[in-house]
Amino acid sequence: MKIQSLFFTLYGDYVKDAGGTITLRSLIKIFKEFGFSEGAIRAGLHRMRKNGLVISMKGEDRKIRYKLSEKGMLRLIEGTRRVYEGGRRKWDGKWRIVIYNIPENNREIRDRLRRELKWLGFGMLAQSTWISPNPMEEIVKKFIQDLNNSSSNIHVDIFLSEYLGDPKQLMEKCWNLKEVENEYIKFLEKWGKVLEMIDKFKENEAFITRINLVHEYRKFLNIDPQLPEDLLPQNWVGYKAYELFIKLRNELTPKADKFFYSVYEP
Repeated sequence: MKIQSLFFTLYGDYVKDAGGTITLRSLIKIFKEFGFSEGAIRAGLHRMRKNGLVISMKGEDRKIRYKLSEKGMLRLIEGTRRVYEGGRRKWDGKWRIVIYNIPENNREIRDRLRRELKWLGFGMLAQSTWISPNPMEEIVKKFIQDLNNSSSNIHVDIFLSEYLGDPKQLMEKCWNLKEVENEYIKFLEKWGKVLEMIDKFKENEAFITRINLVHEYRKFLNIDPQLPEDLLPQNWVGYKAYELFIKLRNELTPKADKFFYSVYEP
């Protein structure tokens, strides 16, 4: 786990609801539980601040505190929504299509757009054409607006449409669900064993395990397009993984919370 990933997971699971800021001293105590040195922690926070993801401030008590920037919060909110709304969803029958024309001299911008579309669950239908059955159009429009503010000569069009063929065939062209299924099976095998050990955990062990659980489950945002139930195979294993994730998180929470609030400075 990297400092940035750990900070986002910690912020979304705890800091956001505990006041929105966290002191450097608390961060150092927490991050050391994950094996990071104080130097690595400070360097990681510096990189996040340089990239516009966090803001640091000094209060009247002269303690340095950190919070996510607006840019960081937008990323966190979307990621958190997708993690905790991973259950069954019905499809509205519409496809969101993004078609772009970005010249070679803007390759960095083009790569950023591709990474964002993939993270949002879009699949590549053809060169420069990505699709999703999920209602992501407003999020994509906001991201494209940000791209236009940082660079010119970008042409991106978004369509909301219906497909006249078999939607499952279209889905098979764009996503490899077998690969996603295999990763969910690995998750179930690993974390199913953890479920049997929870009663033996100390408070700091429960906290570390819960953060690692959320961090590992968040990885599915990069590989699982979270398709509506109508487009998925029967008995989709992703639902079982989601149920295990929620059960584990809930059972780890009482001890994990005690550890967090023992080191968190309000």
